[in-house]
Amino acid sequence: MPTEQSASPCMAATDLVYDLRLGSASSDAYYEEIARFSDTITAEIERQAGTVVDGYRNHILDFLREDERSRGEYALDLLMMGLALGRYLGAAEKTPKWVVGLARELFWLRRESAWSKPLADLGRAVLGRFFLAPQLTNTTTAAEFSLNRLPRLIDWLQATGEFEQEVRRLNNWRCYLGTLPEEAASRCMRISFEVFTWFEREAAITLEAYTRGVPGFLTTEYSRRGLREDQVFCGMRPAEYHLSMVAAEIMNRGLRRRFDQTTRKAVLVPGCMRGELAKTCRARVLGIDVTCTGCDKSCSVNRITEQMRNLGVEVYIVPKSTGSSRWIERWQGERNTGVVAVACLLNILPRGHEMRARCIPSQCVPLDYPGCEKHWRREGIPTGVNEDRLVKILTPPGS
Repeated sequence: MPTEQSASPCMAATDLVYDLRLGSASSDAYYEEIARFSDTITAEIERQAGTVVDGYRNHILDFLREDERSRGEYALDLLMMGLALGRYLGAAEKTPKWVVGLARELFWLRRESAWSKPLADLGRAVLGRFFLAPQLTNTTTAAEFSLNRLPRLIDWLQATGEFEQEVRRLNNWRCYLGTLPEEAASRCMRISFEVFTWFEREAAITLEAYTRGVPGFLTTEYSRRGLREDQVFCGMRPAEYHLSMVAAEIMNRGLRRRFDQTTRKAVLVPGCMRGELAKTCRARVLGIDVTCTGCDKSCSVNRITEQMRNLGVEVYIVPKSTGSSRWIERWQGERNTGVVAVACLLNILPRGHEMRARCIPSQCVPLDYPGCEKHWRREGIPTGVNEDRLVKILTPPGS
């Protein structure tokens, strides 16, 4: 039986950065479309760059001894490198090295010391506003790619604090490309850039309707926000949203079998799903656990918790101030626990990579639309997710 979708209260919002519902009450059509488009993408990458993916995959398995991933996930790594080269290499090379070094230190400081986090974030906001984000207008071309430029790019991405998992994958590429002759390494980089350029064009045709709010956000709310430590994160372009859409589908496929084999399940939902109700929320807090007590029947978190309880699934609220890594860490290595993370679209790719790296059988489900005041709106609205999709993922096979 279809569940009531939490999206309906916000149907009147017309300034959403992205929206997977396209004006309807459900994002069901989106999931059908992204499945078809992901098939097209993986098939075309196989045709254009199958030999490059082969070499990279073999190096990852034989030399780096990483657990094997699905073929589609290695193709995602190729797309991710192409995006990084095209979107961020020019910025990395134009940003002064002292800025990159200082930004990296500030990012380390905010993670290691709670008391210094506000000051570290202020410093990161200044660097992002005046030194990092302005360089994003600098572009590069395929003819300029060479392996010796990759370290500068990786350092820059790490300095922003927004690409921790992507940096790990790029370091894998750097390791693999370092085993190749110089010209062969440059050729692989050019191919990744060309494949991503093709992807960007095709995704704009197929997926643009879902992200039509991004350009408006960048020219209005984003451009007026002043000093913010999320300059790079919120300044991402439609192609990065589109990559996240495809990544969610492909990574879920790659992890589905292991996820279905687990006997215990947990769902992480972001605190922004409560909207204004967060101010009066009576959630139970026990250590790092924040769980719903059912204090408001109109709250989507309450509704999801009830649905999941019927399936024997635990639900945890992830407050925006802390993030999900602390919750994810507890299940590291517990191969009998499957975790579903509900997250904003731009967090899907790093979240999936993090759970992969921690050997957690997982699935990711993007929010139908973003609405938190931390990143996207001056006045937050309660966010929503396709609850039928959640139920489908968490229903045992054959049931």
